[in-house]
Amino acid sequence: MIIISFYVLIITTITNPQSVAVTVSNITPELFKQLRSDYGLALSCPCSTISIPYKAFVSNEVSFDPVCTSIFTSREWIEAIYLPNASAYLLIDFRSTASSQFEILADLCSFSNDSIFQSIQEFGTNQFITVQLLPENQVQSEVNTAIELIQENLHIQVTSIIQFLEVTTQLNGLVTAINTVYSVYIYSTYGYIPGGFPVQTADGLGSCATDSITNPAGFYSISYLNYWDDNYNSYFYYLDAPGELIHMLNASANVSGFFGGCYPLVALLESTLDCLYNDSCLEVLPDYFPALNQVNFSSLLRSNGTNISVNDRLSNLFVNEWLTKINYSTYFTECAASVCTYTKTDWTSVSYTIGLLISLYGSLIIVLRFISTTIVNIASKIEFRLTNTPINFGKD
Repeated sequence: MIIISFYVLIITTITNPQSVAVTVSNITPELFKQLRSDYGLALSCPCSTISIPYKAFVSNEVSFDPVCTSIFTSREWIEAIYLPNASAYLLIDFRSTASSQFEILADLCSFSNDSIFQSIQEFGTNQFITVQLLPENQVQSEVNTAIELIQENLHIQVTSIIQFLEVTTQLNGLVTAINTVYSVYIYSTYGYIPGGFPVQTADGLGSCATDSITNPAGFYSISYLNYWDDNYNSYFYYLDAPGELIHMLNASANVSGFFGGCYPLVALLESTLDCLYNDSCLEVLPDYFPALNQVNFSSLLRSNGTNISVNDRLSNLFVNEWLTKINYSTYFTECAASVCTYTKTDWTSVSYTIGLLISLYGSLIIVLRFISTTIVNIASKIEFRLTNTPINFGKD
């Protein structure tokens, strides 16, 4: 029984080693990194300050689509392509909506810039909750997650606004001032006769009265006014089917990547702005916008922006690159963890206990041998006396 108890004691000691709490002070980033590597999640370094504003240790660098910082969104450019008689041109003639489209483009760039700047400012005032001192990679990961949430919210915000504008404009039948939705004219051939019609698609199957249509933009030699003045006899036919007029036209020059449409906003969102990346296309523009001869726009945009629609650029808020960096040293200082603690197994105590038990075992063996020898001797003597004691029988 004693031996069994002894073995139970040994097994219990080995399978249940003692855990010892160790406290380390004067924590530095290097020491914390080493402790974290050695003890992992067993390491605990409570922050003295558990709430730190993001702006204290996070910086954001946002670069925008080059088109937003180019001359093409400047007042100089927009005013140079403005034509007082823009409403006289066909819907698919770039002159009818060029100024409006670039002004909208500039506004969208400004809106994106302001929205991002405001979001970053608000993000900076938010608090980063850090009960425990975290390693650099975990801090970076949590900050990146917060930034991704901001980007997602911005995307939802701008998409909702654009959809609202498109639906509201279409459902309420709003008419532009540049005759792109409903054309109204006064013809002088047989006196001053007013006329008008909803603008239709090139195939005559769609109308700005019911749809938000777009067609590739170009430059055309005629306008609505000179066409009706020269072709009055066809007036009533084309009033019923004005889309037929477009079939008869050939563009004197095309504006690659741009569209004309019922609404300049819709046409712009579909456009890819390819002309702004093409020297040959840009060289044609001063022929139709004379004021551009006074504007220096020789520098082109980078070619990697072609074939990307304005709608896609806007969904990303015209962001070319968004870099988020953390200053871990500042975070470490703000957290101000004064001590770190961790637990470790006291194998020294286990070894000592096992050694002690072995010593006890050896002593126990000696004691047991002595006791057993003594007991045997005593038993032998008793047996000897019992067997050699004479028996006296009494006499009658």
